[in-house]
Amino acid sequence: MEQVRWAVAYSTRKGCERLIKRVADRIGQSKWDDTKKTFVTSFDFGLTDPAALEFLASQKHSEVHVANAEVHLRPGFRPAQAYHPKLYLFDDPKATGYVVGSANLTASALISNTEVVSAGFEIPGNSSWNDAWTELFFNTQPLTQNILRDYKKTWSRPKLRAVDPDPKPKQPVIIASGKNVFWDAIERGGVDPMLFNHFWVEAGSMPNGGSHNQLELPRGADRFFGMPLSQYSEAHIIIGKPPLTLRGRVWRDRPLTWHGAKKMNKMERINLPTLAQGGFDYRHTAILFRRHEEGFEINVLPWDDDAAIAWRAASEALGIVFRLGKIGARICGLF
Repeated sequence: MEQVRWAVAYSTRKGCERLIKRVADRIGQSKWDDTKKTFVTSFDFGLTDPAALEFLASQKHSEVHVANAEVHLRPGFRPAQAYHPKLYLFDDPKATGYVVGSANLTASALISNTEVVSAGFEIPGNSSWNDAWTELFFNTQPLTQNILRDYKKTWSRPKLRAVDPDPKPKQPVIIASGKNVFWDAIERGGVDPMLFNHFWVEAGSMPNGGSHNQLELPRGADRFFGMPLSQYSEAHIIIGKPPLTLRGRVWRDRPLTWHGAKKMNKMERINLPTLAQGGFDYRHTAILFRRHEEGFEINVLPWDDDAAIAWRAASEALGIVFRLGKIGARICGLF
């Protein structure tokens, strides 16, 4: 990725931190630092907090512009014409990725609000998003220390923050001992993993392997990866090697295996990319696999992260949370 261009009506510090961390984690911090960044936001109604502007300006190779900068001189920061886009562009030589919809650069929009967005790619030569960006960038002003200072002098946090109340997602009450086992639900015909695009697993302590990268999966996880094993025997079997994507890379050599020997725990396992290979420290995290055209994208978050809680809440709402096996308290889910 060579460049990002984001134009949003309102921005908060928490929203900026969250999205930038997600992007930097995905592509790697050094690559994010080297990426050219142009951010446009507004002062309208005082819904952008000064800390967000300072954080955006602190990013390496970044340029921050403000629409309706003059509204800091008006009562209530009311603009003559509101600046209201929510457009996120990600440029590289092969394509421009875009996300457009209703989500501002705020924590509530990214975590807890009900929003609608559309995402995709356009090939070079298709100038539709470039034209849109030109319009959104027109008549904006570079953020200067003087403009920021004047805005901070008159800005106060709105008492009613309907745009960004930043509520913490409610932790779903999930009692593992009362949940069905994943494989039992499949055998009964109660769930077909192939019908879902997201599959998350509680990683636990990840004791297997010196690099702590071998994730235990429930029997039947192979169905989600489109590699159903016809017979679970008392043997060690390589089921397949589902393509895994992470931070712009693709791994096609990660074995998904069945451990059925008498002394084994009758579970499936998959070897994830290690830290040295560009992966994560997976211990005590929530690991999400997202089905897409190139394979299965890996997302990793601390178990109590707001977004990880939202994954569990989505599965709980569908009634699709399971224990991994008959022994142990770890859980998994689909949505």
